[in-house]
Amino acid sequence: MKKNKKNRLFKFIFFIFFMSFIVVYFSELTGYYEYQNYKEKVFTQAQIQKFEEDVKNGNKVDINDYLIIENANYNNNLSDVTSKVSDGISKIVRKSVESIFKYISKLVDE
Repeated sequence: MKKNKKNRLFKFIFFIFFMSFIVVYFSELTGYYEYQNYKEKVFTQAQIQKFEEDVKNGNKVDINDYLIIENANYNNNLSDVTSKVSDGISKIVRKSVESIFKYISKLVDE
């Protein structure tokens, strides 16, 4: 009974880590970070156009009117740990797949 509970607990923890890895991996794969940078670039271009229009119209220009900084930092301990765990799982999976293919290669060569 105790072994079965430990086995289920291990599987549950592994499942949680695996799902965390999948979420982080696909968010990186889909280009979430690049999209955030693109949004900032578009915002910057809009601010430049606003600045140019104000200069053309002769309005008073103040740099603080055009610099809107909304960089929220969402990093926390959980995201750092999850990222490290996903990197570790990625390395383990890569090494496992490489060793499996090496073994298959040896079988094919013989």
